[in-house]
Parts: sequence; structure tokens; C-alpha cells
Amino acid sequence: MTFMTLFVNYICPIALLLMGLFLVVAVLMQHGKSHGLSGTIAGGAETFFGKEQGKRVDRWLGKMTTIIGVIFVAVVVVVYVVQPDYELTTQHQAVWKSFSNFWSEINPPET
Repeated sequence: MTFMTLFVNYICPIALLLMGLFLVVAVLMQHGKSHGLSGTIAGGAETFFGKEQGKRVDRWLGKMTTIIGVIFVAVVVVVYVVQPDYELTTQHQAVWKSFSNFWSEINPPET
């Protein structure tokens, strides 16, 4: 197994999953700029850590959200660029051909 295969098939998906989970939690814990959002979701850092600590955590979450978001996008682009080009195998071609035959029987072309 080459490093690129290991990287694309194992390391990147795990990293993307962890970064995605972090981004969801970080966004939900940040205080909304309009402060008009629901108190149960927005500003979770302030209610969980206290007022002053919450502001520090909010700033840290804001910076980390930006950094992790940029890394997330970069990893997605890298995975897209380095992924191998898969050709349809004969089994896949047979499935698509049977699907297209099935679809043409349901929706015959109008003549």
C-alpha cells in the first residue's frame, strides 16, 4: 500500500470527519453576532464557561473555526485532486445499463 493510497483512503476521511465535527460544535458554541439567536444554542460557551471565560473561549473558537475551516477546504481539494480516476468495471456498466433499460421502460421516449 502506497502512502498516497493510505493518505486518501484512511487519513483524509478521518481528518475530515474530526474537522467537520469540530466545526459543527464550534459554530454552535459561539455567541451570535446579532445576539438574537436562541439562547439554548447560541452563546453556549458563555453559559458553559461563565461570562469572562466565555468571551475568551468565543474568541478562541472564532479563530479556530477559521483555521480549521480553511484546512478542511484544503484537504477536500487535495482529496479531490489526488483521488484515482476510477473506470467503470463491467459489473458497474451492467448495473447502469440495466437501470437505463428499466428507466426507458417506465418513461418511454415520446415519438
